[in-house]
Amino acid sequence: MATGAASRDAALDILRAVRTGQRFDRALDTILPLLRDADRRLAHEIAAGVLRERTALDRRIATCLTKPRKRMPDDVRDVLRIGVYQLSYLDRVPPHAAVQSAVDLAKERCGEQYAPFVNAVLRSVTRAHPTEGTPTAAPSNDLAQRFSHPEWLVDRWIARFGHADTELLLRHNNTPPKLVIQPARWTAATLQSALAAAGIDHQPGPMGYGFSVGPTRVRDLPGYLEGGFIVQDSAQRRLVDYIAAPSGARVWDACAAPGGKTAVLAQSCTVVASDRSRARLHRLHTNLGRAAPGAHTVCADARFPPVKPGEIDITVIDAPCSGTGTIARHPDARWRLSPESISELARRQAELLEAATAAVFPGRLLVYLTCSLEADENEQQVDGFLDHHRDFGRETEDLFVYPWTSGSDGGFGARLRRAA
Repeated sequence: MATGAASRDAALDILRAVRTGQRFDRALDTILPLLRDADRRLAHEIAAGVLRERTALDRRIATCLTKPRKRMPDDVRDVLRIGVYQLSYLDRVPPHAAVQSAVDLAKERCGEQYAPFVNAVLRSVTRAHPTEGTPTAAPSNDLAQRFSHPEWLVDRWIARFGHADTELLLRHNNTPPKLVIQPARWTAATLQSALAAAGIDHQPGPMGYGFSVGPTRVRDLPGYLEGGFIVQDSAQRRLVDYIAAPSGARVWDACAAPGGKTAVLAQSCTVVASDRSRARLHRLHTNLGRAAPGAHTVCADARFPPVKPGEIDITVIDAPCSGTGTIARHPDARWRLSPESISELARRQAELLEAATAAVFPGRLLVYLTCSLEADENEQQVDGFLDHHRDFGRETEDLFVYPWTSGSDGGFGARLRRAA
Protein backbone atom coordinates (compact mmCIF):
# COMPACT_ATOMS: atom_id res chain seq x y z
CA MET A 1 0.00 0.00 0.00
CA ALA A 2 1.37 3.45 -0.93
CA THR A 3 2.78 5.72 1.74
CA GLY A 4 -0.08 7.26 3.72
CA ALA A 5 -2.74 5.18 1.95
CA ALA A 6 -3.41 3.12 5.07
CA SER A 7 -3.93 6.35 7.05
CA ARG A 8 -6.49 7.76 4.64
CA ASP A 9 -8.25 4.42 4.36
CA ALA A 10 -8.48 4.22 8.16
CA ALA A 11 -9.62 7.86 8.40
CA LEU A 12 -12.51 7.05 6.06
CA ASP A 13 -13.40 4.03 8.20
CA ILE A 14 -13.41 6.23 11.32
CA LEU A 15 -15.61 8.85 9.67
CA ARG A 16 -17.99 6.16 8.45
CA ALA A 17 -18.21 4.67 11.95
CA VAL A 18 -18.98 8.09 13.45
CA ARG A 19 -21.53 8.77 10.74
CA THR A 20 -23.36 5.55 11.62
CA GLY A 21 -23.54 6.37 15.32
CA GLN A 22 -20.30 5.14 16.86
CA ARG A 23 -18.48 7.56 19.12
CA PHE A 24 -15.18 8.91 17.85
CA ASP A 25 -13.10 7.52 20.71
CA ARG A 26 -14.58 4.03 20.29
CA ALA A 27 -13.94 4.15 16.53
CA LEU A 28 -10.32 5.09 17.22
CA ASP A 29 -9.95 2.20 19.68
CA THR A 30 -11.31 -0.22 17.10
CA ILE A 31 -9.52 0.93 13.95
CA LEU A 32 -6.20 2.54 14.90
CA PRO A 33 -4.54 -0.44 16.63
CA LEU A 34 -4.35 -2.16 13.24
CA LEU A 35 -1.95 0.50 11.89
CA ARG A 36 1.72 1.30 12.21
CA ASP A 37 2.59 4.21 14.50
CA ALA A 38 3.07 6.81 11.74
CA ASP A 39 -0.11 5.76 9.94
CA ARG A 40 -2.00 5.74 13.24
CA ARG A 41 -1.07 9.34 14.00
CA LEU A 42 -1.94 10.56 10.51
CA ALA A 43 -5.28 8.74 10.43
CA HIS A 44 -6.21 10.23 13.79
CA GLU A 45 -5.18 13.71 12.66
CA ILE A 46 -7.15 13.51 9.41
CA ALA A 47 -10.34 12.08 10.93
CA ALA A 48 -10.35 14.51 13.85
CA GLY A 49 -9.53 17.41 11.55
CA VAL A 50 -12.38 16.59 9.18
CA LEU A 51 -14.83 16.51 12.09
CA ARG A 52 -13.53 19.79 13.51
CA GLU A 53 -13.50 21.67 10.21
CA ARG A 54 -16.47 20.04 8.51
CA THR A 55 -18.38 23.25 7.81
CA ALA A 56 -15.38 24.97 6.22
CA LEU A 57 -14.53 21.87 4.20
CA ASP A 58 -18.08 21.52 2.90
CA ARG A 59 -18.13 25.21 1.97
CA ARG A 60 -14.96 24.83 -0.10
CA ILE A 61 -16.37 21.73 -1.78
CA ALA A 62 -19.66 23.50 -2.56
CA THR A 63 -17.93 26.46 -4.20
CA CYS A 64 -16.06 24.09 -6.51
CA LEU A 65 -19.04 22.10 -7.74
CA THR A 66 -19.99 23.08 -11.30
CA LYS A 67 -23.59 22.10 -10.57
CA PRO A 68 -25.37 20.87 -7.45
CA ARG A 69 -25.58 17.11 -7.11
CA LYS A 70 -28.96 15.76 -6.09
CA ARG A 71 -27.35 13.21 -3.81
CA MET A 72 -23.70 12.63 -3.14
CA PRO A 73 -22.92 9.27 -1.48
CA ASP A 74 -21.71 9.74 2.08
CA ASP A 75 -18.40 7.98 1.44
CA VAL A 76 -17.72 10.19 -1.59
CA ARG A 77 -18.40 13.31 0.47
CA ASP A 78 -16.02 12.08 3.19
CA VAL A 79 -13.34 11.30 0.61
CA LEU A 80 -13.67 14.87 -0.65
CA ARG A 81 -13.48 16.19 2.92
CA ILE A 82 -10.32 14.16 3.51
CA GLY A 83 -8.79 15.54 0.33
CA VAL A 84 -9.74 19.16 1.07
CA TYR A 85 -8.51 18.81 4.65
CA GLN A 86 -5.10 17.68 3.40
CA LEU A 87 -4.98 20.50 0.88
CA SER A 88 -6.03 23.12 3.44
CA TYR A 89 -4.37 22.05 6.69
CA LEU A 90 -1.54 19.58 6.06
CA ASP A 91 1.31 21.55 4.53
CA ARG A 92 3.58 18.50 4.54
CA VAL A 93 1.35 16.82 1.92
CA PRO A 94 2.05 18.21 -1.60
CA PRO A 95 -1.17 19.24 -3.39
CA HIS A 96 -0.73 16.77 -6.23
CA ALA A 97 -0.23 13.95 -3.73
CA ALA A 98 -3.31 14.95 -1.72
CA VAL A 99 -5.44 14.97 -4.90
CA GLN A 100 -4.10 11.67 -6.19
CA SER A 101 -4.47 9.92 -2.83
CA ALA A 102 -8.12 11.01 -2.62
CA VAL A 103 -8.74 9.82 -6.19
CA ASP A 104 -7.20 6.46 -5.35
CA LEU A 105 -9.30 6.25 -2.19
CA ALA A 106 -12.46 7.01 -4.18
CA LYS A 107 -11.63 4.27 -6.69
CA GLU A 108 -11.02 1.74 -3.96
CA ARG A 109 -13.87 2.56 -1.59
CA CYS A 110 -16.56 4.25 -3.71
CA GLY A 111 -16.15 2.88 -7.23
CA GLU A 112 -14.26 3.82 -10.39
CA GLN A 113 -17.13 6.02 -11.58
CA TYR A 114 -16.46 8.57 -8.81
CA ALA A 115 -12.74 9.02 -9.46
CA PRO A 116 -13.12 11.66 -12.22
CA PHE A 117 -15.58 13.63 -10.10
CA VAL A 118 -13.28 13.62 -7.03
CA ASN A 119 -10.33 14.56 -9.23
CA ALA A 120 -12.19 17.49 -10.81
CA VAL A 121 -13.47 18.89 -7.51
CA LEU A 122 -10.11 18.70 -5.75
CA ARG A 123 -8.20 20.19 -8.66
CA SER A 124 -10.70 23.06 -8.60
CA VAL A 125 -10.02 23.43 -4.85
CA THR A 126 -6.28 23.72 -5.50
CA ARG A 127 -6.93 26.59 -7.91
CA ALA A 128 -9.44 28.42 -5.68
CA HIS A 129 -8.46 30.90 -3.00
CA PRO A 130 -8.87 29.31 0.46
CA THR A 131 -11.27 32.03 1.63
CA GLU A 132 -13.66 31.76 -1.31
CA GLY A 133 -17.16 31.27 0.03
CA THR A 134 -16.20 32.42 3.53
CA PRO A 135 -18.51 35.09 5.00
CA THR A 136 -16.81 38.47 5.28
CA ALA A 137 -19.53 40.20 7.29
CA ALA A 138 -20.48 39.29 10.84
CA PRO A 139 -23.98 37.76 10.71
CA SER A 140 -25.42 35.98 13.71
CA ASN A 141 -24.11 32.65 12.44
CA ASP A 142 -20.61 33.94 11.67
CA LEU A 143 -19.03 32.12 14.60
CA ALA A 144 -20.77 28.87 13.69
CA GLN A 145 -19.48 29.15 10.14
CA ARG A 146 -15.96 30.20 11.05
CA PHE A 147 -15.45 27.54 13.69
CA SER A 148 -17.54 24.73 12.21
CA HIS A 149 -20.13 24.27 14.96
CA PRO A 150 -23.92 23.88 14.73
CA GLU A 151 -25.67 27.27 14.77
CA TRP A 152 -28.11 26.24 17.51
CA LEU A 153 -25.24 25.30 19.82
CA VAL A 154 -23.34 28.53 19.16
CA ASP A 155 -26.50 30.57 19.74
CA ARG A 156 -27.01 28.72 23.01
CA TRP A 157 -23.48 29.51 24.17
CA ILE A 158 -23.69 33.16 23.14
CA ALA A 159 -26.82 33.50 25.27
CA ARG A 160 -25.02 31.85 28.21
CA PHE A 161 -21.46 33.14 27.94
CA GLY A 162 -21.56 36.12 25.61
CA HIS A 163 -20.00 36.55 22.17
CA ALA A 164 -16.38 37.01 23.24
CA ASP A 165 -16.17 34.00 25.54
CA THR A 166 -18.05 31.85 23.03
CA GLU A 167 -15.44 32.68 20.40
CA LEU A 168 -12.69 31.67 22.84
CA LEU A 169 -14.54 28.42 23.53
CA LEU A 170 -14.87 27.67 19.82
CA ARG A 171 -11.17 28.34 19.26
CA HIS A 172 -10.39 25.94 22.09
CA ASN A 173 -12.68 23.29 20.63
CA ASN A 174 -10.86 23.46 17.29
CA THR A 175 -7.40 23.14 18.83
CA PRO A 176 -6.12 19.54 18.94
CA PRO A 177 -5.74 18.65 22.65
CA LYS A 178 -2.52 17.43 24.17
CA LEU A 179 -2.13 14.11 25.90
CA VAL A 180 -2.39 14.70 29.66
CA ILE A 181 -1.49 12.12 32.31
CA GLN A 182 -2.07 12.18 36.05
CA PRO A 183 -0.15 10.35 38.80
CA ALA A 184 -1.90 7.23 40.10
CA ARG A 185 0.18 4.64 41.94
CA TRP A 186 3.26 6.84 41.54
CA THR A 187 3.72 10.26 43.06
CA ALA A 188 3.97 13.30 40.81
CA ALA A 189 7.69 13.58 41.60
CA THR A 190 8.33 9.95 40.68
CA LEU A 191 6.40 10.27 37.45
CA GLN A 192 8.17 13.49 36.47
CA SER A 193 11.59 11.93 37.16
CA ALA A 194 10.72 8.90 35.06
CA LEU A 195 9.54 11.07 32.16
CA ALA A 196 12.74 13.11 32.31
CA ALA A 197 14.94 10.00 32.48
CA ALA A 198 13.19 8.56 29.44
CA GLY A 199 13.64 11.78 27.47
CA ILE A 200 9.89 12.30 27.15
CA ASP A 201 8.96 15.90 26.38
CA HIS A 202 6.60 17.04 29.15
CA GLN A 203 5.36 20.09 31.00
CA PRO A 204 2.87 20.79 33.79
CA GLY A 205 -0.71 20.15 32.75
CA PRO A 206 -3.40 22.84 32.75
CA MET A 207 -4.13 24.30 36.19
CA GLY A 208 -1.03 22.48 37.44
CA TYR A 209 -2.63 19.04 37.33
CA GLY A 210 -0.49 16.23 35.93
CA PHE A 211 1.72 16.50 32.86
CA SER A 212 1.15 17.28 29.21
CA VAL A 213 3.38 14.97 27.21
CA GLY A 214 4.59 15.07 23.64
CA PRO A 215 3.26 12.78 20.90
CA THR A 216 3.84 9.21 21.98
CA ARG A 217 2.05 5.95 22.55
CA VAL A 218 0.59 5.76 26.05
CA ARG A 219 1.84 2.21 26.47
CA ASP A 220 5.40 3.38 25.78
CA LEU A 221 5.42 5.90 28.64
CA PRO A 222 7.34 4.97 31.78
CA GLY A 223 5.04 3.74 34.52
CA TYR A 224 2.31 2.40 32.26
CA LEU A 225 2.62 -1.27 33.25
CA GLU A 226 3.12 -0.35 36.90
CA GLY A 227 -0.04 1.79 36.97
CA GLY A 228 2.08 4.83 37.79
CA PHE A 229 -0.27 7.14 35.88
CA ILE A 230 -3.63 7.36 34.17
CA VAL A 231 -4.65 9.32 31.09
CA GLN A 232 -6.94 12.03 32.41
CA ASP A 233 -7.59 15.62 31.43
CA SER A 234 -6.78 18.20 34.08
CA ALA A 235 -10.43 19.27 34.37
CA GLN A 236 -11.40 15.78 35.46
CA ARG A 237 -8.58 15.74 37.99
CA ARG A 238 -9.79 19.10 39.28
CA LEU A 239 -13.24 17.60 39.80
CA VAL A 240 -11.72 14.79 41.87
CA ASP A 241 -10.10 17.39 44.11
CA TYR A 242 -13.47 19.11 44.40
CA ILE A 243 -14.97 15.89 45.79
CA ALA A 244 -12.53 16.40 48.69
CA ALA A 245 -12.74 12.80 49.87
CA PRO A 246 -10.75 12.40 53.11
CA SER A 247 -8.30 9.53 53.42
CA GLY A 248 -10.11 6.34 54.36
CA ALA A 249 -13.52 7.52 53.15
CA ARG A 250 -15.93 4.96 51.72
CA VAL A 251 -16.97 6.13 48.23
CA TRP A 252 -19.52 4.86 45.75
CA ASP A 253 -18.61 6.02 42.22
CA ALA A 254 -21.97 5.37 40.58
CA CYS A 255 -21.19 5.93 36.86
CA ALA A 256 -17.53 5.06 37.01
CA ALA A 257 -16.39 3.90 33.55
CA PRO A 258 -13.79 4.39 32.17
CA GLY A 259 -12.43 4.79 35.68
CA GLY A 260 -10.18 7.85 35.79
CA LYS A 261 -11.78 9.40 38.85
CA THR A 262 -12.07 6.02 40.57
CA ALA A 263 -8.36 5.39 40.06
CA VAL A 264 -7.45 8.64 41.80
CA LEU A 265 -9.95 8.19 44.62
CA ALA A 266 -8.84 4.60 45.24
CA GLN A 267 -5.30 5.69 46.08
CA SER A 268 -6.56 6.84 49.50
CA CYS A 269 -10.22 5.69 49.80
CA THR A 270 -12.25 2.51 49.71
CA VAL A 271 -14.17 2.71 46.45
CA VAL A 272 -17.09 0.77 44.99
CA ALA A 273 -17.14 1.55 41.26
CA SER A 274 -20.24 0.63 39.28
CA ASP A 275 -21.51 0.93 35.74
CA ARG A 276 -24.59 -0.55 34.11
CA SER A 277 -22.91 -1.47 30.80
CA ARG A 278 -20.96 -4.72 30.82
CA ALA A 279 -18.77 -3.48 27.97
CA ARG A 280 -17.95 -0.29 29.87
CA LEU A 281 -17.49 -2.30 33.05
CA HIS A 282 -14.90 -4.46 31.30
CA ARG A 283 -12.99 -1.32 30.29
CA LEU A 284 -13.33 0.00 33.85
CA HIS A 285 -12.04 -3.26 35.32
CA THR A 286 -9.09 -3.29 32.91
CA ASN A 287 -8.09 0.29 33.73
CA LEU A 288 -8.42 -0.18 37.47
CA GLY A 289 -6.54 -3.46 37.37
CA ARG A 290 -3.48 -1.48 36.28
CA ALA A 291 -3.86 1.74 38.25
CA ALA A 292 -6.11 0.94 41.23
CA PRO A 293 -6.38 -2.81 41.86
CA GLY A 294 -7.93 -2.23 45.28
CA ALA A 295 -11.14 -0.74 43.88
CA HIS A 296 -14.19 -2.99 43.83
CA THR A 297 -16.17 -3.05 40.58
CA VAL A 298 -19.79 -4.12 40.16
CA CYS A 299 -22.25 -4.13 37.26
CA ALA A 300 -25.18 -2.06 38.47
CA ASP A 301 -27.59 0.56 37.19
CA ALA A 302 -27.12 3.68 39.33
CA ARG A 303 -30.91 3.98 39.57
CA PHE A 304 -30.76 0.89 41.76
CA PRO A 305 -27.86 1.51 44.17
CA PRO A 306 -25.71 -1.57 44.89
CA VAL A 307 -24.88 -0.14 48.34
CA LYS A 308 -26.96 0.42 51.46
CA PRO A 309 -27.41 3.67 53.41
CA GLY A 310 -24.75 3.88 56.09
CA GLU A 311 -22.21 1.85 54.12
CA ILE A 312 -20.99 4.85 52.12
CA ASP A 313 -19.60 8.23 53.17
CA ILE A 314 -19.63 9.88 49.73
CA THR A 315 -21.83 9.07 46.75
CA VAL A 316 -20.46 10.38 43.44
CA ILE A 317 -22.79 10.77 40.45
CA ASP A 318 -20.50 11.49 37.50
CA ALA A 319 -23.53 11.76 35.29
CA PRO A 320 -23.84 10.84 31.61
CA CYS A 321 -24.08 14.20 29.89
CA SER A 322 -23.78 16.07 26.61
CA GLY A 323 -20.01 16.40 27.04
CA THR A 324 -20.02 19.94 25.67
CA GLY A 325 -16.98 20.64 27.82
CA THR A 326 -14.98 17.97 25.97
CA ILE A 327 -15.63 18.83 22.31
CA ALA A 328 -11.94 19.57 21.72
CA ARG A 329 -11.22 15.96 22.67
CA HIS A 330 -14.34 14.51 21.02
CA PRO A 331 -14.80 16.46 17.77
CA ASP A 332 -17.78 14.35 16.73
CA ALA A 333 -19.83 15.48 19.73
CA ARG A 334 -20.80 18.81 18.15
CA TRP A 335 -22.54 16.95 15.31
CA ARG A 336 -24.19 14.28 17.49
CA LEU A 337 -25.92 16.66 19.86
CA SER A 338 -29.31 18.33 19.54
CA PRO A 339 -31.48 20.38 21.88
CA GLU A 340 -33.66 17.30 22.25
CA SER A 341 -30.75 15.06 23.22
CA ILE A 342 -29.62 17.52 25.89
CA SER A 343 -33.16 17.63 27.30
CA GLU A 344 -33.27 13.84 27.40
CA LEU A 345 -29.90 13.70 29.16
CA ALA A 346 -31.14 16.22 31.73
CA ARG A 347 -34.14 13.98 32.39
CA ARG A 348 -31.86 10.98 32.94
CA GLN A 349 -29.61 12.99 35.24
CA ALA A 350 -32.60 13.93 37.36
CA GLU A 351 -33.47 10.23 37.65
CA LEU A 352 -29.95 9.40 38.78
CA LEU A 353 -29.93 12.12 41.42
CA GLU A 354 -33.32 11.02 42.68
CA ALA A 355 -32.23 7.40 42.92
CA ALA A 356 -28.95 8.31 44.64
CA THR A 357 -30.77 9.63 47.68
CA ALA A 358 -31.44 6.03 48.72
CA ALA A 359 -27.71 5.53 49.26
CA VAL A 360 -27.01 8.79 51.11
CA PHE A 361 -27.28 8.43 54.88
CA PRO A 362 -28.23 11.57 56.88
CA GLY A 363 -25.18 13.77 57.38
CA ARG A 364 -23.33 12.33 54.41
CA LEU A 365 -22.35 13.70 51.04
CA LEU A 366 -23.69 13.48 47.49
CA VAL A 367 -21.40 14.90 44.79
CA TYR A 368 -22.84 15.59 41.34
CA LEU A 369 -20.39 16.00 38.43
CA THR A 370 -20.60 16.49 34.66
CA CYS A 371 -18.28 17.39 31.78
CA SER A 372 -21.01 19.63 30.37
CA LEU A 373 -21.19 23.42 30.00
CA GLU A 374 -24.99 23.50 29.88
CA ALA A 375 -26.98 25.12 32.69
CA ASP A 376 -29.83 22.62 32.46
CA GLU A 377 -27.38 19.79 33.06
CA ASN A 378 -25.47 21.65 35.76
CA GLU A 379 -26.62 24.30 38.21
CA GLN A 380 -30.26 24.19 37.09
CA GLN A 381 -30.25 20.41 37.52
CA VAL A 382 -28.98 20.83 41.08
CA ASP A 383 -31.49 23.62 41.79
CA GLY A 384 -34.33 21.35 40.70
CA PHE A 385 -33.06 18.51 42.88
CA LEU A 386 -32.80 20.76 45.94
CA ASP A 387 -36.30 22.13 45.36
CA HIS A 388 -37.62 18.59 45.82
CA HIS A 389 -35.21 17.51 48.56
CA ARG A 390 -35.19 20.09 51.34
CA ASP A 391 -33.04 17.80 53.51
CA PHE A 392 -30.13 18.38 51.10
CA GLY A 393 -28.20 21.61 50.69
CA ARG A 394 -25.14 22.92 48.90
CA GLU A 395 -22.12 22.49 51.16
CA THR A 396 -19.99 24.90 49.15
CA GLU A 397 -20.14 26.89 45.92
CA ASP A 398 -20.58 24.93 42.71
CA LEU A 399 -17.45 24.38 40.66
CA PHE A 400 -17.35 25.58 37.04
CA VAL A 401 -14.33 24.75 34.88
CA TYR A 402 -14.38 26.67 31.61
CA PRO A 403 -12.08 25.59 28.74
CA TRP A 404 -11.21 29.11 27.63
CA THR A 405 -9.88 30.07 31.07
CA SER A 406 -8.46 26.73 32.23
CA GLY A 407 -6.88 25.50 29.00
CA SER A 408 -8.45 22.11 29.76
CA ASP A 409 -11.76 20.40 29.17
CA GLY A 410 -14.80 21.88 30.88
CA GLY A 411 -16.67 20.50 33.84
CA PHE A 412 -19.07 21.12 36.69
CA GLY A 413 -19.41 19.95 40.27
CA ALA A 414 -21.83 20.38 43.18
CA ARG A 415 -21.35 19.09 46.75
CA LEU A 416 -24.70 18.35 48.41
CA ARG A 417 -24.84 17.46 52.11
CA ARG A 418 -27.85 15.64 53.55
CA ALA A 419 -29.03 17.03 56.88
CA ALA A 420 -28.17 14.87 59.88
